[in-house]
Amino acid sequence: MRASLASRRLQHLGPASSFLVGLAGLVASACDGNPVSPSGQPNLTIMLTDAVTDDVEQVNVYFTSVTAKPIDGPVVELALELTENPIDLLTLADDATTLAAGVVEPGGYEFIHINIDERRSHIVENGIRKSLQIPSEEVKVLGGFTVDDDQQATVTIDFDAAESLILRGSGEWLLRPVIVLTGNDRRSQF
Repeated sequence: MRASLASRRLQHLGPASSFLVGLAGLVASACDGNPVSPSGQPNLTIMLTDAVTDDVEQVNVYFTSVTAKPIDGPVVELALELTENPIDLLTLADDATTLAAGVVEPGGYEFIHINIDERRSHIVENGIRKSLQIPSEEVKVLGGFTVDDDQQATVTIDFDAAESLILRGSGEWLLRPVIVLTGNDRRSQF
């Protein structure tokens, strides 16, 4: 009965009712929690680079998502489009590739977590594919960055595979990422 009463009230308003319904939909879509840059273009790109190692032929890491901590808020998953997986870190020596890009809320961020699927990540040693253990299945990148309104922000993460790979006595490989944010002198090991 309430729906029919509301319908009668909208019919009473005539053409103005269509405008009000359309305006309400526009306001609702603008407040749905999905950030939009004024240009409609991605405003955050996360790049990935690496140093060379001679210990293995490939270090294939399967990235699944990116979370970040806004300065004044809780940790949130960023709606970024990830590049094709897995990424062989050793192909990135003296080069950088886009790990993820998309639109995020403008503002300051304290850190990034890049989540990894350990089951799909692996190394190739002497032509043999071997599993790669990754504690907590994430890369924690400490160091703040800012995304300005309608300006492209690029965060480049230097993933040092040579220092990150550990061969255990059992013959298993462990990845303990050593990360450097480009332009940031601090080195983080996890």
